[in-house]
Amino acid sequence: MLSVNSNMVHFWNRFSFKDYLVLAILLNGIHTVCAESNEQDQNFIQCFNDTGTGRYRLYLGLEDLVMDCMLATNAGSSRQSTYQLKLYAAAGLLPKIEIYNRTNVLSFTFELNINTTKWRATVPRRNITIMTEIAPVDQWYFEISMFQGFEALHAKAKLLETLKGTLLDVAREPILQWTIGKEVSPQVIIPHEHRITKVQVTQSPCANDVAVMAPIFEPGGRTGVILSVTNSAFTSSGRWFNVTKTLCDLINDLSGCVGISLVDLKLTNCYLFLLTNRGLFISQDLLSSATEPLKFSLLVLPVLAQMDYASTTLWFSPQCVTNRLYFADDFVSLVSNKGEGGQLHSRCVYSGYPFTQWYVCKASAVERCKKIKHRYLSFLHDPYQHTGLLLSHSEEEGAMLSVFNLQKDGLKDLTKFSPAKMLFKPKGIFLKDNHVILYGSEVWSSSDRGFSFTKILNMDDDIIMDVLSCTYNSIVVMLSDKGTIFLMKADMVKYAWLNEYLDRQTVLLCDHMGLLMAVKLDSTQHSSLSYRIISINQLIQMNDMGFDRPIVIQYTRPSSVLLHEYGYGQPSLFSPSHVGKIFSLSSGGKVVITSVFRKHFITGYVAVAEGEVIEQLRAPSVYAEPLQSTDLVIRNQKDLLVMMWSSDANMKFGIQHVGLSVVCPGKTSFVILQVYQDGTALAGMCMPVLHHYNILKAQTWLFFNASRVGSWSLHEGPCRHELQSLDNLRRNSLVRINVHETLRFTFKAFMSDYSFSMTRNKKLMKVILTNPSAMRVNARHYWDKTNNHMLNLTIYSHLCKKAMTMVTVFITEASLLCDSPSFTFTLQNACPEGLSIVYLPSQPISDYEWIHADPEDDFDNKMLFDLPVNYRPPSQLGVLIPTSENIYNADPSQRFPRQHYPESKTSGQFKQCAGKKSAEECGCTDALRVSPLAINSDCRKRVLRKTYPLTNFNITLYLRRTNRPNQPLRSPYFVTVTEVNNRTNWAVTGTHITPTLVKMRQYLKSTLNKTFYNSEGLQISCYGSELFHFRIAVIPGVVLCDLVEEVQIYVDKAPLAFPAAYLISCMTAIALGGFLLLGFLLRNNTPPTANSIKAFLTTDRAKVAPAETED
Repeated sequence: MLSVNSNMVHFWNRFSFKDYLVLAILLNGIHTVCAESNEQDQNFIQCFNDTGTGRYRLYLGLEDLVMDCMLATNAGSSRQSTYQLKLYAAAGLLPKIEIYNRTNVLSFTFELNINTTKWRATVPRRNITIMTEIAPVDQWYFEISMFQGFEALHAKAKLLETLKGTLLDVAREPILQWTIGKEVSPQVIIPHEHRITKVQVTQSPCANDVAVMAPIFEPGGRTGVILSVTNSAFTSSGRWFNVTKTLCDLINDLSGCVGISLVDLKLTNCYLFLLTNRGLFISQDLLSSATEPLKFSLLVLPVLAQMDYASTTLWFSPQCVTNRLYFADDFVSLVSNKGEGGQLHSRCVYSGYPFTQWYVCKASAVERCKKIKHRYLSFLHDPYQHTGLLLSHSEEEGAMLSVFNLQKDGLKDLTKFSPAKMLFKPKGIFLKDNHVILYGSEVWSSSDRGFSFTKILNMDDDIIMDVLSCTYNSIVVMLSDKGTIFLMKADMVKYAWLNEYLDRQTVLLCDHMGLLMAVKLDSTQHSSLSYRIISINQLIQMNDMGFDRPIVIQYTRPSSVLLHEYGYGQPSLFSPSHVGKIFSLSSGGKVVITSVFRKHFITGYVAVAEGEVIEQLRAPSVYAEPLQSTDLVIRNQKDLLVMMWSSDANMKFGIQHVGLSVVCPGKTSFVILQVYQDGTALAGMCMPVLHHYNILKAQTWLFFNASRVGSWSLHEGPCRHELQSLDNLRRNSLVRINVHETLRFTFKAFMSDYSFSMTRNKKLMKVILTNPSAMRVNARHYWDKTNNHMLNLTIYSHLCKKAMTMVTVFITEASLLCDSPSFTFTLQNACPEGLSIVYLPSQPISDYEWIHADPEDDFDNKMLFDLPVNYRPPSQLGVLIPTSENIYNADPSQRFPRQHYPESKTSGQFKQCAGKKSAEECGCTDALRVSPLAINSDCRKRVLRKTYPLTNFNITLYLRRTNRPNQPLRSPYFVTVTEVNNRTNWAVTGTHITPTLVKMRQYLKSTLNKTFYNSEGLQISCYGSELFHFRIAVIPGVVLCDLVEEVQIYVDKAPLAFPAAYLISCMTAIALGGFLLLGFLLRNNTPPTANSIKAFLTTDRAKVAPAETED
């Protein structure tokens, strides 16, 4: 209690005056609500409309999301409600909604509307997601709270519980966008209700509230194929479709389509599979544009030519995949068997996304050499190990699970390791988190992906036919052939039988919040469906797992006991599933079992369980059992048997004492096996090492009755443990880890009832990984000052390849009634959320300045340049001959400049403005206007401005990630540089040459055709004018995504381009020389007149003749 009190003192010390004011208002409000309502489980606030399932559902369309909440008061108390609302508003108390999925968390606050006495939150869709295309997306969860942190301060704590629900993006969920055949009324199923053999349902991998259901009819009828699609887990009316005609149009058979019926169906992330007695039909890609009814194609394979589809099974292990890189992890398989014994023909085929190539799956070459006939039963793909799991059965060897590595052309001939063999009749495989489960006449579980198995459950005369999973609360539900239901949780060791039975027209499913529901075809309902919620916790508490064996109690300490199971020559009925169960005596007292050992070294005893006493065990009173007031005399018999009798001759053992335990703390206990006529008894010791006495004195020993069913029971105990993440990590989160990145997670396990563990430094938590080789995981266990078990996980991503592993942290002793006994999250070696590289100028420019202002540098030079409308940069042919396909500052209503040559007229394409008539119709947002990407060039109006000459311009890049500070881009993030518009008058003139860079260039010389540079010290020189558009990309192999940044620079005030500059210079020089010469002549000579010029032009030239010479 000291730790609890200190925690409470610390809690109150953190309160400010405002907190006390809020608390006072809160308690007053609770008193008001309780006084006005007789319902003890009513919440303080109410939002939307509850569907009767105990939780709320919201749907996100293309419009904004609007939510209303109000006080939970009775009708007619609007005046009091208004007063309370004003009081909360004065204290700053408003409901808050937190919306989250596996990767993102968003938070919004409600606003008060006094006129309607409601709180309202209006959330634009773009604030939740900007995507609108069809795609598999995580269904969101939401929590609405108003007094977070105050729940423990009032007896009516349920009033303050957080309202929880889901938010489904109906605008993007693939299957909801399609019309699957002809839409029909729900009542169409009623005339055929008597022919239904079972109901099949398949749920969307990313949104469990979205499901497709189909009734399976007896063969030979004309009902066809009828489906129902829901977005609310069938709690409200869905859409019904008759797909018969769509499928029959694909069958080219003389018999036509008579008698077609559905066998099974599976919904993957991108496809819908319908297995009928006439073949397997595969839908078109659900992510394509839904402009017409959904189309199907019929699978035709030679290996399936003689397959009996009516007895064929369809297998698929669902996993939510939102990253296209992991779409290839979707695998579907078909398994068919015909004949028995030596006439057995077993076939198995499988295919992965996009399901165009199909491969044969069969036993390994070693097993085939044994010439043993294997009946293939199931084939599933393990996405964590990228292996294929093939389950088969033979009369000689029983069940066998073979694990194969997958290749591009099929399975390897040899298994990854020796197949696991078990002697039972299996039905199938189920993959759950970190476990591989085999089910049938028994249930076996493997935590090492199929290498070894542990037996969990023996079904005796029943058989498990189907298994489903509730991802939200990590439970596995198994349905037997007789309609009984079994439940297991994260550790896959403990189980419970739920006292529920299902008929053939009822199907089980878990919605997205983990509610287990039984959905039934019901002709009395307008929707032809009804449902009921199965109360898991209530049924678990009712399940008594006791058995008809004597249990001998042995005290080891005042607070701990050993429970010895006596069953001479019989197998043990204690099992590991009993850990965490409560052993209760009918006379009073409880013990929680902490461990089970199924072997015993004492003859006659078959098992022993260790437990901690949580309620003192009560023995019969002396009045009820007078024999306890006497001394017991003990005489050794053969081996471990002893003879007992009372020292009082009037006190004798009777037949009613058979099976009772004689318990003497500090000494061995005995179980009375037989009573003789003389009143003596034969007893068996459970711990002979403690037997060193002949007399048990009165008042040192007691009788305990745990002899048979009714005298003791074994039930699921209350939740006494809690597991917390100290990093605010949510369950079932998807954590993307970057290459060479290190993540740390800390977990805390403690006793939730504020009791202390009886063992100091007891290790409560255990960790399981699905793929230990994907990342380096280091686990460190330690204990804090109050003996709470702490676990620190350090994860390092050392491989640059697609890989993922699921991490499960769980408390082995935790009760099945615990809401948080485990923590499961997925680590994915992928590009983390929001990872990008950015160029940041030395003088930052805000988005507002990019659009509206005119910033200047330290020398009063303008930093931005406004591009002309429909601008295109120069090309190698000249300034006036643009050939780029990119148009900047686009406006379809205006003319294109520089359209003088055919090369310019035939190039240049709009992107954002394609098909638009004006710039206003282009829909350019502020985000598109500041984007430097070439894809958004239509909206780009302003770019960086630099004056000529631009030499050794520094390109400083940073690595940006959501909710983290920017980090300079350094080695090994080497980059390539290209000019988007194919300009050549530029060069990379600077980069830091490091040994790593030199080695990488040599290593990638044959595979990478581009020269790459160190991002540190990157410099570019531009030798031309106008716009240069550079794309800088990180080389492949460094990170598992494309990291690209684009930089646009306008070089202003540059000299004229060749040859215009040379021509102008020459002409200027000639003109200047002529003027200088003319000036010189005018200054140094008499100006010519008209006569002198005329005389100069008409004067006869002197005639020159050879001179005469004298002889």
